[in-house]
Amino acid sequence: MRKAFTLIELLVVIALISLLMAISVPVLRRARQQGDETVCKSHLRQLALILKTYTGDHDNLFPDPRFIYHSAESFDPEKWREFPRCCRWHDARMGLDGDLLRDRPELRGALWPYLGKKDIVLCKVGKHANELGGCNNLCPHCAHDPRIPVEAQYTYSMNAYFGHFVATGRSQAGDPSGGVDRRTIRNTAVQRETQVSRSPSDVFAFGEENSWAVNTFNWRCPRRGQRWAAQYDLSGGVCPPLWGRSGELPVTWEQGTLRLPACHIVPTYLIHKYQQVDDAPCLGEAFATYHCPRDGDLNTGYSFVSMLDGHVRKVTVADQLRQSRRVPGLEDSKFGPGGNLALAWPLDIPPPGGWEHQ
Repeated sequence: MRKAFTLIELLVVIALISLLMAISVPVLRRARQQGDETVCKSHLRQLALILKTYTGDHDNLFPDPRFIYHSAESFDPEKWREFPRCCRWHDARMGLDGDLLRDRPELRGALWPYLGKKDIVLCKVGKHANELGGCNNLCPHCAHDPRIPVEAQYTYSMNAYFGHFVATGRSQAGDPSGGVDRRTIRNTAVQRETQVSRSPSDVFAFGEENSWAVNTFNWRCPRRGQRWAAQYDLSGGVCPPLWGRSGELPVTWEQGTLRLPACHIVPTYLIHKYQQVDDAPCLGEAFATYHCPRDGDLNTGYSFVSMLDGHVRKVTVADQLRQSRRVPGLEDSKFGPGGNLALAWPLDIPPPGGWEHQ
């Protein structure tokens, strides 16, 4: 006669299975996250190589970072008004593998012929996070069309200092705040790869961006009454000079959010140029914070950047904080007082005001 399991034995087996699941599920989740991160880093590495190939084909000239995915012609408001520039990153009609760009060569950006499989410009983690965050870069220069679904078409931005002129200058004598002596301002060309005077391993080529700004105010779609405030100011926010007509509610200037595929990280003196008070969180742009966030808070994670020499590195929130924006509880930036500006700055000449005043 076969003996059946006792209730105690069944409960023990169930408890063991539950314990194994409790142990294995987080491990599997982390393994999946690491797999997704590996793909994202691989895409960034490939984009850095594509940039190198492009400069090799174009007499060492960088492409304009604003027009790497879509051409300048495509932003002509008279011809292409139905494709708002601030919705371009999530407008599937202008997708890099869509029919429109395949049929209209004049709308293709500089790197379009080099991309091969067009999903190279998308990170799965960033796509999910930015679609969750939504199209929230509301600012006086943005015109969003709520009829355009938020379907991320790219998540990587190019360093905006490439292909342009960079302003340099010395601090104002006797000014402890790092004010710039306007007489010393000079424009230095960074239009060719050979004009980047810092080591290629120290300057980022491509990085990930949020579709929302990270700051202590961080108005997210005020029309919906949503906010995602952070404990620190990385990017964007409310600029005091810009006020609504009622004189009560500030106009939201969400700099630092995904728009054109160019990441603009500017020196502090340029940020303060547009402010009336020093503690306003209008900070320019920042790198993404959506990889492995703490407790689901997408303002607390990290992201990846590919450097000009092709290697990829991680950038945390603490890495991004400028000296003037440090907060208790976070370690100092590995990049020094300039925070994430140190990753973007392409010259061995310090930015206007010097690193110590960033």
